[in-house]
Amino acid sequence: MTIPSRDKSYVLGATGHEHERLIRQAMIFNPFTERLFRNAGIARGQRVLDIGSGVGDVAMLVADLVGPTGEVVGVERDANTLTKARSRVAEAQLRNVSFVAMDVSQVVSEVNNKPFDVIVGRLILEFLPDPGAVLRSLSKLVRPGGIIVIQDCYWAPLLQLTARLPLWTKCATLIHQTFERSGANVDMEHRLYRARTRPKKGTPGRC
Repeated sequence: MTIPSRDKSYVLGATGHEHERLIRQAMIFNPFTERLFRNAGIARGQRVLDIGSGVGDVAMLVADLVGPTGEVVGVERDANTLTKARSRVAEAQLRNVSFVAMDVSQVVSEVNNKPFDVIVGRLILEFLPDPGAVLRSLSKLVRPGGIIVIQDCYWAPLLQLTARLPLWTKCATLIHQTFERSGANVDMEHRLYRARTRPKKGTPGRC
């Protein structure tokens, strides 16, 4: 099965400034991500695949959850970003984390030698042309009864909550429009629902 990969030009780039922005962003997200992962059942000793690892924040968070008897394999396609991730992991002396340089479209063929207990990701599906196809393909890498837990953007509540606050509305709308015009999926909830309900060839669709 061929999965569409991310567009080659990631709108936020892969410069040192972007790496630092990702690290600052992780400081905000990590408490919520950790709670999500714990609630999903990530625990000691598990083998975890982290897709779209970036500079390694999610991989390092998961490494703490699975402990020294667990394993985290991070996937990241950008060489500069991967170098930054590896240096941070080495500095943190995490021996249960490794990274593989590849696009998400190559994951199935390259790391399918041993099933994973868990697949995780954060702010990654929104940048994929067909997130439903990617999830279907990644599901083949998880052992029976395993977990796939992805944390991604859901814009509708933010736009609704800021509707009566003019300055917040303006800021949120500008950010939303920027992501939308970059080609990111700003309606993930609808895309994934449509992927789930997409009829098989030759069968009637759902209403």
